[in-house]
Amino acid sequence: MSEYQNKAVRMLTSTVGDESLMDLNDRRDAFLHRALELYFAAGGIEDAIKPMVEKVYSKNKPRVDIAVGDVLYKLAGIGHACDIDIIQAGYNKLDDAKPTFAGEERHLPR
Repeated sequence: MSEYQNKAVRMLTSTVGDESLMDLNDRRDAFLHRALELYFAAGGIEDAIKPMVEKVYSKNKPRVDIAVGDVLYKLAGIGHACDIDIIQAGYNKLDDAKPTFAGEERHLPR
């Protein structure tokens, strides 16, 4: 895993715990919540969501690794259109969480 992913997993472990971190249902639902927040933040409208869901579910289910790659690819495009570095945005999230979890930081797996 990448340095960023390792750090993000340590932060997730400290915030949601190992059980939730390894629960695909928990991770999937949390991702959908954040994806919808991003859609909203980028100017997406609620009325467009249901047709998108219907389109996705009308196709064959992709492999998870391919779907993750597709998400990262499209996220790069959003970052470019908004003139932000998506990797820096990810590190900023980790940095913002450090003060909150500073006492737990030393207990995280390395």
